[in-house]
Amino acid sequence: MKSGILFGLSLFMVIVALVSFSSVRADISDSATSVLNVSLVNQNPDPAPAGEMVELRFMVENVGGKESNNVVFELIPQYPFVAIPGEDYVKTINTISAYQQGTDAIILKFRVRVDKDAVKGTNEISLKRTDPSGISITNKYDIEVSGNEFAQIIYIDKAKLEPGNETPLRFTITNVGNSPLHNLVFSWNEKNGVILPVYSDDTKYIKNIDVGKSVVLEYIVVADVNANPGLYQLDLNLKYEAQGGTSQEMITKAGIFIGGETDFDVTFSESSGGQTSISVANIGNNPALSVTVRIPNQGGFRVTGSTSSIVGNLDKGDYTIVSFQISQVTSSAAGAFNPAGSRQFPRNQSFQENASQSNDLQVQIEYTDTTGARHTLQKSVPIQFRSSDATTSVQTGNGTLRQGQNSSTLIYQIIIVLSVAIIAVVCYKKRKFLRNKLGRHSRKN
Repeated sequence: MKSGILFGLSLFMVIVALVSFSSVRADISDSATSVLNVSLVNQNPDPAPAGEMVELRFMVENVGGKESNNVVFELIPQYPFVAIPGEDYVKTINTISAYQQGTDAIILKFRVRVDKDAVKGTNEISLKRTDPSGISITNKYDIEVSGNEFAQIIYIDKAKLEPGNETPLRFTITNVGNSPLHNLVFSWNEKNGVILPVYSDDTKYIKNIDVGKSVVLEYIVVADVNANPGLYQLDLNLKYEAQGGTSQEMITKAGIFIGGETDFDVTFSESSGGQTSISVANIGNNPALSVTVRIPNQGGFRVTGSTSSIVGNLDKGDYTIVSFQISQVTSSAAGAFNPAGSRQFPRNQSFQENASQSNDLQVQIEYTDTTGARHTLQKSVPIQFRSSDATTSVQTGNGTLRQGQNSSTLIYQIIIVLSVAIIAVVCYKKRKFLRNKLGRHSRKN
């Protein structure tokens, strides 16, 4: 048992002696050579934003007991780091003394640019060290990159609003950067209050937008019914949370046009002496410019003279009256004419009924809207002709047209002729009676 204890003590003393000897050898070795330690002190900014420059600081220390001379350091940029033209990426330390470390260490500075498409994360960059003997050592260091955080309002789906009408207005927010966006707040404003949201306020919140993704924000808006036509500016504001919790803000603007098309009400006013008057009213919410009223070619009506009338401008709510020389024209089917060319009507149908079988006049309204676009509207207007103004076109056997008189006029003429004939007969008989009476009286005397 004693021998075992002695053996253990002997082994322990041997191990202690070996460790002490190794330490002494190491101390002797370090004191006899230069030992360089290189570390990355910091990067500025940290993290490095995509598309921006970053400065790297490396600290070189000599922990050995011998100075070191003419050591060359070369920074090797690789993706996502890009060399900046004109920057020196090779630096030489002429002399670094023994045990030169801590606050006395040598600092090497390099600047590189982060690629604009860099993705958020940790990326490596290489630093190569070459001593005078030509021996090289390359070390890699981690650099933090934040990526490109950028949102863009790339689309507004409306360029024109009709005054007084509820209109959906959609804004598309897109993440065009390389990092997700968080806690976005979007708002818009029209400084004159001409365009306002209804059913909600003008602010909306978005929790996240991933890279390359879009979010559509919809508002229901109304433009003031009394707004002057024209282009109005919307001030757009987008706030979002960037890397490290810092807040970023984007302020921009967009234009929306208020105005556009309108509508008309066209009604029959009166008809007298062959002249037909039509009322034209602007019933929309926008002015109408360069208004022209036109009577197109159509069956059932004939216009004598000009077929169009230039009105000019009509503000909303305004109206005007235009007049045309219009006559109503009707024609029978081919079977309604006998070989002799006399006009024949269906049984139980009068001439007047046939002459007024269609009284819807087609009227065209041409105008320029507030955006400068030209429009044409067609309206159907029921016309009430007076019997003395209506005319009928009758087809003869040889296919030509002649103007026939109105049935009422013909009846009046017949009545007049019959009345004159009756009066003449009565006068004749009365005169004859008087003559006979006078003749008998003279013979008695």
